[in-house]
Amino acid sequence: MTHIRVHACLECGAEGTKSDFCGPRCRIAFNNRRKSRGAEFYDLYMAHRFERATAKSLGVFQAINRLASIYREEDKVRREGRRSWRAPKLVLMERPFLKAIVTHIRAGR
Repeated sequence: MTHIRVHACLECGAEGTKSDFCGPRCRIAFNNRRKSRGAEFYDLYMAHRFERATAKSLGVFQAINRLASIYREEDKVRREGRRSWRAPKLVLMERPFLKAIVTHIRAGR
């Protein structure tokens, strides 16, 4: 006997969906919000990671955290508190290479 997982739509919160979304409209809206928010995060995080001195002098990491807080507050108001991000476990399961550990890099290869 197989058990079908039933839960709420990640976008509208409708109960009883068998997938993450109740339909294409909710899936598109959820992903569009992530895209629009992600561009700012991407720019700031890349500076934080690869232009450390400049990022530190500008307070980039603080700005990243502030953006997250602003987005979460928007979620609380506009989305009845539902989160607007995918579960980290699912993201990492889809991309196992992100957790891979490089033990040795040989020059010239």
